[in-house]
Amino acid sequence: MEFSINMTDSDLKKSHVSKKNLEGKFVKKKNPFLKILLSLILVIAIGGGLYFVYKGYVVGKEIGFNFSPSELIQKKKDPELKKDSTNTYTNVLLVGIDTRKNTKLLNTDVIIVGSYNHKTKDLTMFSIPRDFWARPVSDRTSFTKINAAYSINEGKKEGEGLPALELVVEEILGIEIQYHAMINFDGFTQLIDSVDGVYVNVENSFTDYQYPQGNGYQTISFKQGPQLMDGETALKYARSRKSQQNNEGSDYARAKRQQKVINAFIDKLLSTETLLNPSKLMSLLTSVQNNLKISEFTLDDIVASVNILKNIKDENPTFSTYSFVLDPTIGNYSLITADIGIEGFAIGPKEGLGKYTKINEYVDLALLYPALYSENPSVFVYDTGLGYKTSNTQTQELKTKFKYLNIRFQGTKYSDKEGVYIYSNEIDKFSKSVDILAKYIDTENKIKPEYITVNTAGDISILLGKEIIVEDINNSDITE
Repeated sequence: MEFSINMTDSDLKKSHVSKKNLEGKFVKKKNPFLKILLSLILVIAIGGGLYFVYKGYVVGKEIGFNFSPSELIQKKKDPELKKDSTNTYTNVLLVGIDTRKNTKLLNTDVIIVGSYNHKTKDLTMFSIPRDFWARPVSDRTSFTKINAAYSINEGKKEGEGLPALELVVEEILGIEIQYHAMINFDGFTQLIDSVDGVYVNVENSFTDYQYPQGNGYQTISFKQGPQLMDGETALKYARSRKSQQNNEGSDYARAKRQQKVINAFIDKLLSTETLLNPSKLMSLLTSVQNNLKISEFTLDDIVASVNILKNIKDENPTFSTYSFVLDPTIGNYSLITADIGIEGFAIGPKEGLGKYTKINEYVDLALLYPALYSENPSVFVYDTGLGYKTSNTQTQELKTKFKYLNIRFQGTKYSDKEGVYIYSNEIDKFSKSVDILAKYIDTENKIKPEYITVNTAGDISILLGKEIIVEDINNSDITE
């Protein structure tokens, strides 16, 4: 592995090694050339090591690293990240901010919460669109777009913007946030470039003729399919919101694309070449040095994060994340509305501005069953022998257990079939949802039975047949 060090960094004074300490210990005096060569190697090695540690320390202090020498001396159990009050989740607020030179705004264009479940090892992301209206913490008498909350509070007192935005997001989602980080556009592009780009599967082809560029616009296009993106390309993909094609022109579509880029970056971090390459890790630190604000973190936090990444890579090579966007379609169209009585485009809770009971409830369910709520299937239930009334009752129980999913009772289809079945009506889709629901209704029959010759409705079908009676051979009358 090749690792080069720039020893001309102005932050570091030249390292010196005493000639007296070298002479007569490792090199015989009769070979001055060898002595000089080894001395030079030792100077470079010590100086390079000091540079690496010092540079990492300087960068870390600038972005919020709290280093205590006792952390290196004291022997502790394996370090852990901070968790919420349930001791289950670590939640991180990720914020992207527009700090271009030609704008004086400090609006947060990206607001995402990443939640890691330490028990199930699931990673779930929630995006709050910039046009979601909420109350800034410092101003409880009025509402504004959430993307202005940081700017309002930062303008009143420097350093208060991110903590205030964190409180707003906690209220909306109903979760506790342990860490926050904010990165600007320059930092984003440099971060992606520091890992040599990311692989992103573009879901839909689209063209944006009004992508911001300087004081004007430029045209950008993306074709459907997987592709390697450098930092600048990834930024354009994540920020575009003016396309008229394939529903890619909304803030909701943009939020989904932002999560795709984050997922791709995580995948790149999980690669051996990044995690184990010191030059790439240093490049990561340097890229965010002047472009990142972060909540205080310690050496334990760093070690715990790296351990999680390594465990994911070693134990779950097919690791994936689950993504949610607070848009009008979420929760079976029951949570968010664009009709909040405000002129122009704006969204908010259907319960009313500042009311988040249902959103909080949905988030709890999505964290508990991320695969199910991410696949978001329509579930149609049929009576095939259990009886109309009982089948209807069990369907209502299913709807109560898994709120905000599209679950319907379709009446009686057969009256004489046995057993409970659940299956997907689309091959290779909704498999995780089928597994979760099958466990709840206590059945292992996850293939469509032969007596169903016509396609049933919904993404997933549940057939409630009468109970299969198994005779006890020990109690039956047997004539020998």
